[in-house]
Amino acid sequence: MTRAFVTGGTGLVGSHLVERLIERGDSVCALCRPSSDFSYIERLGADVIVGDLSDEALLRRAVQNMQIIYHCAARPPLGGTLYEFTRDNVDGTENLLKAALHQEIERFVHVSTVDVYGYSHHDGTNEEAPLKPDGPYSRSKIEAERIVLFFYERHQLPVTILRPCLICGPFDRHLFPAVIKILSLKRSPLVNGGRRLHDLVYARDVAEAMVLAATKPAAIGQCYNISGGVRKSAREILQAISDMAGKGSQFLHIPYLPAYGAARLIDFASKVIPYPVPSFCRWETIKAMGHDRHFDISKAVRELGYQPRVTLEEGIQYSWDWYCGKKPQAVPLWGL
Repeated sequence: MTRAFVTGGTGLVGSHLVERLIERGDSVCALCRPSSDFSYIERLGADVIVGDLSDEALLRRAVQNMQIIYHCAARPPLGGTLYEFTRDNVDGTENLLKAALHQEIERFVHVSTVDVYGYSHHDGTNEEAPLKPDGPYSRSKIEAERIVLFFYERHQLPVTILRPCLICGPFDRHLFPAVIKILSLKRSPLVNGGRRLHDLVYARDVAEAMVLAATKPAAIGQCYNISGGVRKSAREILQAISDMAGKGSQFLHIPYLPAYGAARLIDFASKVIPYPVPSFCRWETIKAMGHDRHFDISKAVRELGYQPRVTLEEGIQYSWDWYCGKKPQAVPLWGL
């Protein structure tokens, strides 16, 4: 029985990972914030430690006798200052790595993001592409990766980094609710008419990639892009969600340059007079929506044996079921 420690155990990726590990028969301990509802993963059989990544003493105790560390916890991209992103995504990661050094860890699997490549045009970008800090979130994730790889090179800590694209699925408390709000408008704005192509991946597929990464010797010291393997236009994705939700949405074409300029002005104004900026008005969102974002996953397929298994339509259905209040157990699992 493998002893696994999961950070962010109630989040979008972490909750699916806990499910997958419990199915495998692993012993799972999850780090959860005091404000989180961790009743579901407790019912699954996971042990819960309440705290956060800033508590170094707690982390040292938490990872004692663990074999695998899965680091899913992070501040989500839409909302936060550079200080907050650095504290949560960089300092928190370094604290966990330091705690891992005191144990005989077999693997440290770190969840990063394709946002480390920047929000500009990507058509088959692979892991050899240069990293481009493009806002505080991507900057923090690049710095977190740098620290993870430093611990591999300097301390021989066996690490693997995964860079998933846009993730969907039950337990998404950020993106999916925001999309539903947009689709509830009389006319839903779409940058460039939603023509740009994007990768999407179901959270359960990301969880499976993490398990594979933890078991493949060739994955040590490596980075892997993770996606659903099929690119769809933003309009196709939003139309599928609209149809599932019965919204009958009408879309409003918004040219990219005016939208991006307006978003930059909103961002500047929010720093002068602090106020929350809706996720769909943030410049990072507009920039990403205005460019193709397709990433090459052939390395993960070849070296990890990764194969995405959940289609876009299935992922949206499961997400909608959860959003409507259905119990997580009602969402079909793989039954592996």
